[in-house]
Amino acid sequence: MHVVTGLLSPLPELASPVATLGAFDGVHRGHQQVLRATVDWAAELDGSALVVTFDPLPKAVVGPGDAACITSLPHRLLLLERCGVDLAIVLAFDQALQAMAAEEFVRRVLLGWLGARHLVLGRNSTFGHRGAGNLELLQRLEADGVLQVRSPQPVVHGARVVSSTAIRQAIAGGDLAAAAAMLGRPFSLLGAVVPGDGRGRSLGFPTANLDLHHEAVPPNGVYATTVDLDGRPYPALTYIGSRPTFESPAAPPIAEVHLIGFDGDLYGRDLEVAFLRRLRDDVRFPSAAALIVQMKADRRAALDAYNAANPPP
Repeated sequence: MHVVTGLLSPLPELASPVATLGAFDGVHRGHQQVLRATVDWAAELDGSALVVTFDPLPKAVVGPGDAACITSLPHRLLLLERCGVDLAIVLAFDQALQAMAAEEFVRRVLLGWLGARHLVLGRNSTFGHRGAGNLELLQRLEADGVLQVRSPQPVVHGARVVSSTAIRQAIAGGDLAAAAAMLGRPFSLLGAVVPGDGRGRSLGFPTANLDLHHEAVPPNGVYATTVDLDGRPYPALTYIGSRPTFESPAAPPIAEVHLIGFDGDLYGRDLEVAFLRRLRDDVRFPSAAALIVQMKADRRAALDAYNAANPPP
């Protein structure tokens, strides 16, 4: 997948581009349906499937509350590529873009710069100044012969339309099964491996310390997870918490991953950690020795969870 950053930046040669746009935070099942429609339409036209997305996310600029997202930009781009997108356009959600009228955005950016006269938009998606751009606007322009538009049906989980907000709530509440059902895959985190204090190795459990780039994390605790490394899946044990056995309970939470069966240098690499199930709470142990005993039990439980999720053929 080719990535272009910045409004009006040079573009690769595009044939019959089909475009969609949005935050795509999480690239969940609803997003996947929109992306599938985009990729399929591009295939019909023997063209290119384009996604226009934003960094930072609009909700982080104009929305209330925590700026944490389900997927950071690198994670979003990885997931978009897996959906078959040919070109991702990343636009800075700055004051100029925020103030651009919706119809101007369509005519100047989508039609003018990208040359995309085939557009796909989610039923509840909005864009442009104050979110005035929507499916109704595109359908009016379609009636004027300016473009063609398609809009797949929303995806429903239970009684609710699948949304990034609902998924963030499920993650924060520790309901990883609900998050996975709405994401269409296990909930995962993507983080860069950064230096730690080496305590895990001293305990016999070397860990990769992750910088999560403000991705939303589940509640503190120990989780059975998997990590794909150079095409090989590894069972893993992931810890999120403040290390109360060694640190003050008020210390900021960290994320550490122990890859079972791996021994090597991971510094500077990005790891995607997929969560299988929660194993236990984050608790303070009376000694390092007691913690090691529990970690050995945690490792066995993580292996059991991995084997259950990946039965032999």
